[in-house]
Order: sequence, then C-alpha cells, then structure tokens
Amino acid sequence: MIGKKLGNRYEVLALIGGGGMSLVYQAKDTFLDRIVALKVLREQFTSDIEFVRRFRREAQAVAKLSHPNIVSIYDVGQDGEIHYLVMEYIKGKTLKEIILEQGPLELAEIIDIAKQICDALEHAHENSIIHRDIKPHNILITRGKRVKVTDFGIARAATNITMTHTKDIIGSVHYFSPEQAKGEITGEKSDIYSLGIVLYEMVTGRLPFEGDSPISIALKHIQTEPEPPSTFNPSIPDSLEKIILKAIQKDPQKRYDNVGSLRLELVSSLLDNVVGQPIKFPESVIENKQSEKGVSEDTLVFNDKNVLPNTEEKNGESIIEDKKVGRKIKPAGWVLIILIGLLSFAGGFWGISTLFFKEEVIVPNIIDLSTTEAQRILKEKDLKMEVVKEIFHKEIAEGKIVSQDPLPDTKTKAGRVIQVVVSKGPELVSVPNVVGSHYITADVSLTNAGLLVGEIKQEYSSEYDKDFVIRQDPKAGEMITEKSKVNLVLSKGPEPVNIPMPSVINMNLTEATEELQKLGLSVGEITRKESNLYLKNVVMEQDPAPGQEILQGSEVKLVVSDGPGPTAQAANVKVNMYQGGIVRIDVKDVTGTRTVYEKAHSRGEVFVRTVEYYGQGVITVYIDGKKVSEQEVS
Repeated sequence: MIGKKLGNRYEVLALIGGGGMSLVYQAKDTFLDRIVALKVLREQFTSDIEFVRRFRREAQAVAKLSHPNIVSIYDVGQDGEIHYLVMEYIKGKTLKEIILEQGPLELAEIIDIAKQICDALEHAHENSIIHRDIKPHNILITRGKRVKVTDFGIARAATNITMTHTKDIIGSVHYFSPEQAKGEITGEKSDIYSLGIVLYEMVTGRLPFEGDSPISIALKHIQTEPEPPSTFNPSIPDSLEKIILKAIQKDPQKRYDNVGSLRLELVSSLLDNVVGQPIKFPESVIENKQSEKGVSEDTLVFNDKNVLPNTEEKNGESIIEDKKVGRKIKPAGWVLIILIGLLSFAGGFWGISTLFFKEEVIVPNIIDLSTTEAQRILKEKDLKMEVVKEIFHKEIAEGKIVSQDPLPDTKTKAGRVIQVVVSKGPELVSVPNVVGSHYITADVSLTNAGLLVGEIKQEYSSEYDKDFVIRQDPKAGEMITEKSKVNLVLSKGPEPVNIPMPSVINMNLTEATEELQKLGLSVGEITRKESNLYLKNVVMEQDPAPGQEILQGSEVKLVVSDGPGPTAQAANVKVNMYQGGIVRIDVKDVTGTRTVYEKAHSRGEVFVRTVEYYGQGVITVYIDGKKVSEQEVS
C-alpha cells in the first residue's frame, strides 16, 4: 500500500494506526498539497456490499459536520477494491494513551476535555448524527490541548458485525450503553452514557466494568451498578461524581436530557471546586444561627473576591506594617480597634448571613418557555436568569428555552442565577443547486444538505435527458429549515412524434427488437404460435401493421413463430447461356437470403438446376453479376 496513489490523488506515505475494521495511513493530497489521514477498510469487509453501502452513506452524512472539535472528513472514495475515507490529519495522542501514561487526570484538565467532547457531540446531535462509539481511543488531543473527536457515525455502519468479529468492537464494549448491549435503538443519551464512562476512566484511571469476555462486560452494563469513582479516587469532588453517576444511569430517562445540560453542570462543578473556597464561622455563631433559623449544615462556598480582608488598610499599607516601623498604639487606641473589629465582624457576618442563609426554593421547570415567561416565573421564586448560549434546535421554537441549570425540581438558594440555553429555532440551510443533475445525484445532494425530496413531477424536455432535474422549488441558494422538502420536476426526455410503422415481419425476434429500438419504439406483448410457414423465433405478424402512424415511445405487439416451420421444397431452374460467364443462383425465403449455386459456364450451354427453398420465396439468376431471371415459388 505504501507508495500507492489512491483515486489518482492521495499518495500513501506511511501506516500510522489501525483497528479491527480499518487501517489508517498518513498520505499526501497531491491536488491540494497537504497531509491527510486515509482510513482504509480491511479487505474482509469490502466483499460485504451492504456494509460498504452503509459505510459510504454514513461517512457522507458525517462529512457535512463542521466543528473545531470534530475531525473533518474531506472525501469518500474507492479505488478498485479499496474503500477509503480522507480525513483531517491530527498531530497528537489519543485520550487512551494519555490516561495510560498519566493515570487519573487533574480536575481542570478533565473538565476541559469533557467540555470539548460535549461541544462536538452537541453539534453532531443538532445535525441528527449519533456517534455510537465514544471511547478514549476515538478522542484525539492535539499538542495545543484541542480535543478532536473522530469516527462519527462509523459505528452505525458496523451494526451487523458481531462483537467477536473485530478488536474495535471488543474494545468498544467497555463503553457501550445498556441499550446498545441489548441491541436496542440508540440515540443521543447513548452517547451521554459512553461519555460518562470516559469521564469515569479520566478521574480513576480505570474502567467501571471489566470481564473475561465481551458478553460478560455487556451484561454488567445492563445489570451491575458501578462502584462510585470516589472509591478509587477519594479526591474527586462530590459534584463531579454526581455528574458521572447520572450520565451512566441504566435507564436513559434518568440521564441528562442532552449534552448541553451535562456541559453546564461540568462548568458549574469546575467553578465550585476551583474558584470557590469553604467559609468557616466560629462554632458558637453557627450554632446560634442554626437554632434561630434552623438552617442546614451545608458547607458555604463563595468566590475569593467577596472575602473581606483580615486587616484594615491605610494608604495602601496594613496596620501591622505601621507597627514594624516603630509606630506605637496607645491603650485607648487598642480599645477603639477592638470595638471597631467587633462591629466590623458583626456587620460582616450580618451581610454574609444575608447572602448565604436565604431560604431554599424549588427550581421551576422553564424548559420550552419563552425567556419573558421564564423570567416572570423565576422572579416569583426570587430567582434570576442568565442566557449562556443560543443554539439551533429542530423541535423547540426560536426564543424558547432548551435547557436550564440547575435542573427543574432541584433545591437552591433564593437569589441564585439560573443559567439557560435558548433556541434559535431550526437551523437554516442553503438549498443546493440540483438542476441538471440526475435524480439519484440530486437525492444525495439534498440529503447531505439536511433536506428531503418532496413532490416529483415529470415533463417532456428536449434540453434534459430522461430522469434529469429540469426545475426545483425552492430554488438554489434559498435558506430553509432542516428536513424541509424540495420539490423536483424531472425530464421524461424529448416529446415523442408520430412516425410510419416499419415492417419487422420475417425478421427474427432479436433483429426486430433492435430495429424497433432504433426508431424509439419498444417491444410490447409477444404471442407465440405454431407455424409451418415461418421458422421458430421469426416474426409472423405485428400490431400496428407496417405503414401505419405510431407515436415514438409506443409499444409494438408481435406474433412470433414457435415452429416447427416450413419443410424444404424443390424448384427446377432452367438457364440458357446466351453468353459465357459465371452463373450465380440466389434464394430468398423465410430463412433469409443465400447463394445456392455459383459456377462458370460456356456460351450456348443450356442446363437445369434443382433449388431447395422454405415457405414462400424468390429465386434469382445472375450471369457475371447481372440479373437475367427471377421467379417466385411457394
């Protein structure tokens, strides 16, 4: 394979990886002068026509994805028996390699990687693409810490491959969702489960389920509850552990609704555990407050910038620094300082208690509501709202809320900001130009653009061949929502005209068919009859009859002889040689035209020749190529 040029364009340079389904090569795109990655199907799969068809279809669908966290597919090709994908070439390591080298990763790194995976999956899900094979092996990390997710949709092409077929499938079973293990229909929440397993592996350096065989591992996904990640890594924050355990719930309905919701909680977890610091109050004060208000014992956390300094500053220098340069404070001053300190502590604690000891409220469900309505409902609960992102959504109308953080029906403190993602409505796509394309090509172009073929009409056209697109509605370049229908008008070819019906009687069926097709006619009903006059497979009758007007494109009915055909008959032909020369006798009958006699004779000779013929015929005599006599026989 090394040195081979696929598609007369991609020069294979080196083997850089591979799995059970494919081999990956570094290659050079000689047309664009750039390095690419070639994923070549292994030979055992290329003979499976249905698998190859699914592989190409899925790859073409994924090729329309364009996102900085998704490995781009540039081309799908075939060179002889070699089927390949042309992909973006990434310099870096797989997440699996990083975990094997480092073990459990740092919190900030885990969340940064997971956020980027979420972004990639969210873009794919918005385009109706489910990955189905999320695992660290399919997550590439560049030298600049950019995450690149690869092999989108390829797992779907391998649906019918058993788990023992390839190492890829065996490796993937560690990350299967329970519904995948059961062979059920998978969706976005299946990707969320697999991402949860990847998160588990990043924080612990190990997998939640191991076994002696793929089947035993799959059964654990279905039946066994995993050990909490904190069992293996006690330093994991509670908030992150809850995220992981929710993502890998057995019941898809108990997982996150979408990866956007998962991403929001990851960001919240990072803020809580990296930016925030625990607040500690004197035990007596906390006990008094608890007895008065009955507050919970939750640890209080707030941002460092909200903490009051421990020392009073004057002209940019602390009082302690003043003491270092010999400044003395009188006893009356100490009394004043202590008094101010007590008042400051009391006032500060009152402010902090006002901020943190508010009553808890239940977060209302504002999903699928307009932002105005959501703000009204949140205000009634003494909550605020912040729009953190706007996304296209094929089901939720523009201006309505897609997801929220915290989730509905959870408890939070009054005054909290609820972060929401708002829908921009269905994504608009540009209608491709399919006029002049064959119907099949037009169908593929519209599908790749996220559109559907709508109503199909047909018209005669002298400009476009049969089944080519004459017009489309909407027109090329118009912006419409995904899954919209594009109506097509296809050509039926040139409008037919009347022509005189030719005679195909006495022709065999093959000759008659070819003659009719030359004139734009076709053979219709064929009736076979026994005949003593016509040889087998020779046309005896036709409808319309010869000479009648017939419309191009029409069918012609034929009656064909089924034999046995005529028997041989004999006729005597007398020849008078008025001049010397070469005598030739031709016979034309139901079997065709043939020469039955050819010989030189002298002037003055008279001779008789017996000639055989079948059915009706004509016997013609030539001397030196000149016809001298002709007689009909029957």
